[in-house]
Amino acid sequence: MKKRYMALLLTCAVFMGACSTNTASTGGSSTTDSPATASTEATTDAAAEASTASEANTGETTTEEGDPTYAVVVKDGVSYLPVAEIASAIGYTVSGDGPEVKISNGNWDVTINGENQTLEASYQEGSIPVEATVEGDIVYLSEKAIHEYVNVDVVIEGESATATVSAVAAARDAIRGNEYGIKASFEYETYEVMLPMEDGVELRTIVYKPVGDGPFPTAFTRGPYPGQEPTKMALGEEYAKRGVAYVFQYCRGKGGSGGEYVANVDERRDGDASLQWLNNEPWVESIGMHGHSYLALTTWIVGDILPEKVKALHVQCYGVLRNLSVSHSGLVATDNICAWTLGNCTDVGFDYDLYLESAQYLPQIEVDKALWGGKVEGYADWVNHPDFTDAYWNEGVWGDLKNAIGKIDVPTGIFVGYYDHHFEGNVEAWSMLSAETRAQSHMVLGPWNHSFGHATTWKGGDNWMWDVNADTFNWFYSILVNGEVPTTGIDAYVVGKDEWVHLDTFPIEADDEMTLYMTDVAAQAKGTASVLSAEKPEAETTFEYDYDPKDPKYAEGGECFLYSNDLRGSNELSEEGYRQDVISFVSEPMDNDTTLAGNLVANLFVSTDVEDTAFTYTISEIDDSGVAHNIRNGLLTLAYRNDRYAAAVNDYVPGQVVEMKIESLPIVWNIAKGNRIRIDISSSDFPEFSNHTNTVGNWAEQTETKVAHQIIYVGGEHASYVSLPILND
Repeated sequence: MKKRYMALLLTCAVFMGACSTNTASTGGSSTTDSPATASTEATTDAAAEASTASEANTGETTTEEGDPTYAVVVKDGVSYLPVAEIASAIGYTVSGDGPEVKISNGNWDVTINGENQTLEASYQEGSIPVEATVEGDIVYLSEKAIHEYVNVDVVIEGESATATVSAVAAARDAIRGNEYGIKASFEYETYEVMLPMEDGVELRTIVYKPVGDGPFPTAFTRGPYPGQEPTKMALGEEYAKRGVAYVFQYCRGKGGSGGEYVANVDERRDGDASLQWLNNEPWVESIGMHGHSYLALTTWIVGDILPEKVKALHVQCYGVLRNLSVSHSGLVATDNICAWTLGNCTDVGFDYDLYLESAQYLPQIEVDKALWGGKVEGYADWVNHPDFTDAYWNEGVWGDLKNAIGKIDVPTGIFVGYYDHHFEGNVEAWSMLSAETRAQSHMVLGPWNHSFGHATTWKGGDNWMWDVNADTFNWFYSILVNGEVPTTGIDAYVVGKDEWVHLDTFPIEADDEMTLYMTDVAAQAKGTASVLSAEKPEAETTFEYDYDPKDPKYAEGGECFLYSNDLRGSNELSEEGYRQDVISFVSEPMDNDTTLAGNLVANLFVSTDVEDTAFTYTISEIDDSGVAHNIRNGLLTLAYRNDRYAAAVNDYVPGQVVEMKIESLPIVWNIAKGNRIRIDISSSDFPEFSNHTNTVGNWAEQTETKVAHQIIYVGGEHASYVSLPILND
């Protein structure tokens, strides 16, 4: 697999259900027929965004005190800056002197002749006139030109300026480095349309297109985040310069669109109306619809009603079975739904401490009135339907979303990360596509969180990046322009091997299975642990601990986080048995590199003194220094012990010994030779999931908690073990 371009950290945003917000709309409804350039406003790093209330880019540029400054030359009212000095300071390669200077960032080369006032770029067809000047053999480029052609944002204060790589540089570079070598050669225009919906509400729709009547292939996306506009404008310019129109639209009540924003509920009808409009535009030849997170929802949900000109989809990080990212075995994914609602559907605004308090409030269905200043329409529904088969998830928006997938009949690109809370729902989306559509579609599974941040950094590697903006452009250009699907099947990253494998199915069918039994033999560890052995112990023993929902074990890393940004991914763990309610087991060092591929399973024999409770585990890799990092987590409640997707829950008699088969989400992960496997067993992973109260019933309605006395059985008739799918070399 060839190495991809630098991965762009996208704005992450996830909406759980229908709620109204009081957020004011921004933007305007004016139109223009003249060409425009992208805003120089920077967007925030999306990896940090998951911990903010709004989940949207701020659109602000900041400079740090002590940044280098550069002399500004002003001629005829135009400000010029020393391009070579700036480029060198921010890490570009610079060569040449005198009237001509060449700079490169590894993705493109730009040569400026200050004397002739021309510029040649590897991504641009032909020589370009540019605002440049020479002072004392130093080439100066205008502020506008340095932003547009060198991807640098400049802040001028009097006779000096500071400069940084533009926040939209990654988006521009993704298209400038497209696989097909398509250079910018088209003049483009941009204008806005206030597009009326069926009820008369007008949505702000921004068009970037090549000059002329066309018809042109067209990329289309819809979303609610005004902070993304600088990036969308940059993408619009780069697409249009290469002969592909780019259209983005704001959802109701957002970014200058009319009406009231109510998350999710209007996206199918508004998406349908907007696609029909675009389909009927004479300058549109074909359409590719795309988006990340909420913008993927707006794409998925019209998948079964696409007009004839839509020829391709590209969706990232949004699961089509919405309940999979809301609850698990009757417990709620609080870091997604509770945190998101607090930040996006209340006037209180997001505060992390308030969120943690809110996530533990009982009864949860009243947390909005108790802590958030008033009722939040819809929240009680979201947390009050924990059963996978509940009719709630098969009706309305979520029913439309689920039912659309099997009817999609155009090639579909799917992107998601192993540590994205939508991972499971995206993999399900792949399997729900019809066989015919799946045969012409492509799924990419990488070591990312929801923001495409690298979630397994401690394992190293240089090839983890796969730029979603580049892939979207290449996907659309190949299908819409060349009439060919570029890649089919599945590409999955092997964590630890730093390589990609191409697959026909996922999870991978393992070659073998490693079985490791829990024992009562003391293990070599930094903390307190017992041996995880390939040999089954003959005698039965037990491990016991008390689980108090009011004093939960906090997860230290995992795959179902959104707002607890530092916890999204594989992180360093505390030492073994660091709490009385954490029981740890550690294997001997691996004789060889060992690749895990699929669902990691803990088969536990347990009992407790309450009628219902939860058991959780974390499987991790211990390096040669004795430090462990999580690979996967698992969770199951006694009520759902036979089937986490069950329509009816199971009764449990206190004291009864039962077997629980707890599966993790699938992954492809190489454990290095000499490293060891560790499993920690507990009963909570807060705030990844809500704390089980140790009482029977729906968590959202419960008001009391109990302390549960948990027993883990090992050896003999009740030999608990870990089952790990293995790929042989």
